[in-house]
Order: sequence, then C-alpha cells, then structure tokens
Amino acid sequence: YRSLKLEGILTAPLNICVTCDRSRGGKVVLGRTHNRDMDLYSTVCAVQNLWLAARAEGVGIGWVSIFRPEDLRGLLGIPDHVEIVAYLCAGYVDDLYTKPELEARGWRRRLALESVIHENGWPAR
Repeated sequence: YRSLKLEGILTAPLNICVTCDRSRGGKVVLGRTHNRDMDLYSTVCAVQNLWLAARAEGVGIGWVSIFRPEDLRGLLGIPDHVEIVAYLCAGYVDDLYTKPELEARGWRRRLALESVIHENGWPAR
C-alpha cells in the first residue's frame, strides 16, 4: 500500500468527503421513484465529473478506499442517515499516469474491451 502513496491523505492540500443525503427531498423524489439508488449513482457520476475536470487542469485525484466509515462520521460529524460515497485527496502532482495506476504498477491487468461489452444479452458460459 505504501507504493500506492496512501500518504496522500496527509500531504494532499485538499481532502474531500462526498456524501449523499438520501432523505433530501422526502420519500418521493423525481428520478428515484422506481430505483431508489439513483441518487447514489448520480453522486458517483458527480465524483467522476470532478475527477475528469481536475485531470484536465493537471490536478491529481486519489479515491481513498481504506477507511472506516464510522471513524469518518465521527471526525466530520456526518449523520447516520447520510451515505459516505467517496473520500478524495486532491492536489497538483509531478506526473499523471498515462494508464491506470494499478495497471502501470503491475497490480492488475487491463481487461480486454470485448470481454466487458455484451450485445443483446449476457454471454453464455
């Protein structure tokens, strides 16, 4: 994990906790009536848009996955009914990777595109 620069939590000039208040707007919210999780998906899309905009400006974003939500709730005073969607570290970096960092460091191979795109249904095994 040290090679993945987890010290970014302490050294990044900006840490962002992205949340989703699932009670906002009441029980019936346009876009959530048939799929309650649409608010979570919209929040994740917002994180992706932030990440793309940051990258275009030469700002690195790290999505921290190693934390205990209850610790973060206590530190930031986040109510129990609010979902913690992302914890991000942001800052200018010396270099931006040209391919995903896990692939660049040999932790995970990139999947072939044809193995994850299916047409007219899920392939039989």
